[in-house]
Amino acid sequence: MKTSPASLRLYAAFILLTVVTALIGSTLTAPAIRLFGVDGVLLVALGGLGIWLAPRTGFADLLDARVSGWQRFGRPLLIGLGFGLADLLMYKLVMHPQPVTSLTPFMQPFPYSILLYGSGALYTDCLYRLIPIPLLMWLIGRFLLHDQKNERLFWVLAGLTSLVEPLEQLITDSPGLIIYSFGTGYAMNLLQAIFFRRYGFLAGLSIRLGHYALWHVGFGLAVELRLGV
Repeated sequence: MKTSPASLRLYAAFILLTVVTALIGSTLTAPAIRLFGVDGVLLVALGGLGIWLAPRTGFADLLDARVSGWQRFGRPLLIGLGFGLADLLMYKLVMHPQPVTSLTPFMQPFPYSILLYGSGALYTDCLYRLIPIPLLMWLIGRFLLHDQKNERLFWVLAGLTSLVEPLEQLITDSPGLIIYSFGTGYAMNLLQAIFFRRYGFLAGLSIRLGHYALWHVGFGLAVELRLGV
């Protein structure tokens, strides 16, 4: 199976989004603005290799006609919102029960936050899934296993790559938070890999977008509007 031209055009639009994010961010003067740099744009551009390799290594194409809108967007967005709600409750009930009166490091001014965390979701999913998993499946499958779509190889790679982000962002304040931070981080990353495999890159990405929409964008907007959260 080959990558459809429509999928390549859509992914080109994603690369353009990261360019727009970088350009707009560079014009902002508010304090503590997080910028999406050239390195981020280049990594997302390199993700085009993953888009090309994915159907050749057993993943659904980005716009696979056999995948429904519910599979590609609906269910994964709800799952992502569930992870975002869990993080929000943990933060407000356990880590920071007092009202948040200013933007924290994981928030950015609205509406720039939409661009930054949309591009950030692309960057993160390219780094942990879109590039390494199809590329390693193609290399190992082609030259060692002689099976580029090997299902066991996918599960090994999905399991290993899903460890990276939760270990990098582990909250070590207490044993309970360590378990929560690692458990939810690993579960979300593994689900993203599974949805990517079955329903295409947009499905895995939608999980992260659902999480970011509530945790980063929505929470930050509530703080800016001084809703007493």
